[in-house]
Amino acid sequence: MKIRYSARARREANRITAWWIENRPSAPALFLDELGHALELVSNSPGLGTIYESAHGAVRRVLLPRTRYHVYHVQESSEIVLVSLWGAQRKRGPKL
Repeated sequence: MKIRYSARARREANRITAWWIENRPSAPALFLDELGHALELVSNSPGLGTIYESAHGAVRRVLLPRTRYHVYHVQESSEIVLVSLWGAQRKRGPKL
């Protein structure tokens, strides 16, 4: 299945990637590697992830275990839309 980033998810991915490269010199590509692996899994199994209830309905989220980010996504017809990338260590989820 095709993957599409929302504008918000694209901004978050760019911000997180830049931070990771600057602050994790021993593993600068870890976030992108983990995200790529998760997107491959989600594109093959769109129902993957736990349900997260938001004001706009249910979305699914998948944890990136080493970087501790959640990837929030929804299925829209023949594509998966990434709606947010959010730190799992935060005390709350994103406002979707």
